Amino acid sequence: MNQGFFIYHELATIAGMLHDIYSYSTMDTKDHAHKGAAMASEILYSLQIFTDDEIVTICNAIYNHSSKGSKHSPFDEVLIDADVLQHCLYNPLFNVAEHEKQRYEALKSEFGLM
Repeated sequence: MNQGFFIYHELATIAGMLHDIYSYSTMDTKDHAHKGAAMASEILYSLQIFTDDEIVTICNAIYNHSSKGSKHSPFDEVLIDADVLQHCLYNPLFNVAEHEKQRYEALKSEFGLM
């Protein structure tokens, strides 16, 4: 595997870990994707271990992860799909949210989860 794969894997892992930081830190989900992207940006810049492009990649994914009905960059789509799967598979007794149904059905088909 090439080095680019590993870099994107690391960035995706960080985006996944930070994507709900606003919700967890404030216990407020209103506009959490946009507010979380701003919080993540501050954290990532303060660490001084990421390039500007890496921070933009991570924060764009966080910013867009609640936009389930729209198409974004392939990197953003990975986080959106992971978020949907987490919501839908976390507790099978919960109903799938209306705004996630179409994407969840496509993911189930793609991964053979039918």
